[in-house]
Amino acid sequence: MRFSCSSLILVIAFVFFLSGCDRPTPTGIEFDKIDTSQDPIQKPCTPDEPIIKEFKSCRFTMIPLAEYKISGVVVSTETYSSDWDGQISPVDLAIVWGKLTEPENGKYITYSQGSRWYHYKWKEGSPVDNSYVISHSSNNHIIPANENICRAVKTIRRKDRVVLKGFLVNLRGTAKGRTVSWNTSLSRTDTGNGSCELFYVSYVRIETKVYE
Repeated sequence: MRFSCSSLILVIAFVFFLSGCDRPTPTGIEFDKIDTSQDPIQKPCTPDEPIIKEFKSCRFTMIPLAEYKISGVVVSTETYSSDWDGQISPVDLAIVWGKLTEPENGKYITYSQGSRWYHYKWKEGSPVDNSYVISHSSNNHIIPANENICRAVKTIRRKDRVVLKGFLVNLRGTAKGRTVSWNTSLSRTDTGNGSCELFYVSYVRIETKVYE
C-alpha cells in the first residue's frame, strides 16, 4: 500500500490530535519555587453537603473531613483501572517532603507501590531514620474532582515537584449492586492498613503548571 505525502501528513496530524485529547489543559502558571520543606496543611471542615460521583453501575458519596494541601516531591506513582476503586481513584501518588526531598538523603531510600500499598527501604548509613520517613511521606489515593484534574494527575512522574489541594474524605457507595466503603487517614504518623490518604483533589500544580 502506498501513501502520498499529503496522506502521511493527515495521518500524523490525526495521531497528534488523538494524543492531545488525553492531555490536561493548564489553567494557570506559577513561577515561584514549590516549598517542599513544610508538613502538609490539614484543617477540619464541616461541608454543607456531600460530594457525589457516579460511574457506570457505581455511585459514590464522599464526606469531606478536612481541607488538605500537600507540597512535595513524587517518589512513586501507580495507576489503577479495574474494579470500583480504579474508577473513583485511578492514581496513587507516593509523596515526600522535608529532608526526604534533599538529594543527599534521597539516595539512601527506595520507594515502591502496588495493590494500593506503599513501601520503602533505606540503606545503611541513611541520615534519616524509620520514624522520620513515616512522618514525612504518604501514599495518596487520588480522587480527581473533574476530568482535567484526572488527566493532570496521570501525567505526574517520579521526581516531579507538586502541590495538591482538596479534601480528605470518607467514601460510601454501591458498585455493581454491592455496598463499598473507603476511609481516609487523618494522620501523617500512622502505618499499615488504613494509613493512606483518600484525597479528593481539586487543584494540581506540577512544577510551574496549574490545573483545576
